[in-house]
Amino acid sequence: MDRRRFIPVSEKVEGRMMLSTMNPMSGVLGSLTTTVQSDLPVTIQQKTTRIDRIPTNMRAFDRNRPLPRDLIEPIQQAMTESISSLDRASQQSIESFNEVLRDVVSRPTLSARSAQALNNALTGVLVSAGATTQEIDTIADNLHTLATTINTTLAQPVFVTTNDYATVLQMTLIVGQPMPAPNPPMLARDMGATPATGHFVTNTPTPTFTGTYQARATLQIYDQDSDVVFGQGQVEKNGQYKVTFDKALAPGEVHTMRIRAIDDLGHVGRSSRPFTVRLAPRAGQAGRA
Repeated sequence: MDRRRFIPVSEKVEGRMMLSTMNPMSGVLGSLTTTVQSDLPVTIQQKTTRIDRIPTNMRAFDRNRPLPRDLIEPIQQAMTESISSLDRASQQSIESFNEVLRDVVSRPTLSARSAQALNNALTGVLVSAGATTQEIDTIADNLHTLATTINTTLAQPVFVTTNDYATVLQMTLIVGQPMPAPNPPMLARDMGATPATGHFVTNTPTPTFTGTYQARATLQIYDQDSDVVFGQGQVEKNGQYKVTFDKALAPGEVHTMRIRAIDDLGHVGRSSRPFTVRLAPRAGQAGRA
């Protein structure tokens, strides 16, 4: 009998992956990217939409399977609380989780021991990713209850349970990732010069920088040494943004800066590579300084 199982997903978001034939680091969990990709959720709105779809994904192979709200909604709430606040899970914890999945998938029935092994493996991954105790307990306890009281009454409890654990854990890690780092911006036209990549010389104390990122995100340009924000702006629907400084540069000073995204709840994303900005006013402007 072919015991390969697939993770249920909607659309093409996270892809369909075999649980029993995967590489330890590129299988059910894989490695989460730190660059902007159109197929991964970035903003709060995108991440909450993915969480809202969890019941649909869990019902991908059985539209009529019971999913009690008193078990699923706490899981979704814990996932929401983890948004943009997790680190990357350790390689060891991911490998351990995948090994448990392979073992459980190979068995004809879902035993209490198998259910507990899945719970322990899931907990290990979330601990390594930095989830809070409350988030971990809520997700693990409700999945375990679902597995042992509801899934065991179904025709294929092993199939359903392994996919439940894989789907919920994978999505928790995905929505938990901080917003990815933007590429360093470009100095807007007529604002100065770029003598070398990542080095900007501007002729105005409040220059404008441009670039692209995920629509609806807010971007901040800040001094990496002082963490002072010099300007911020929102990305338009077309993915283009402009950030104009509202804190003026001082002539001659060189600032090493980075750009980062923040979401509607104030979660700070990863920062870009550093770039330098120096104010070199035109001759007439310098004379009036």
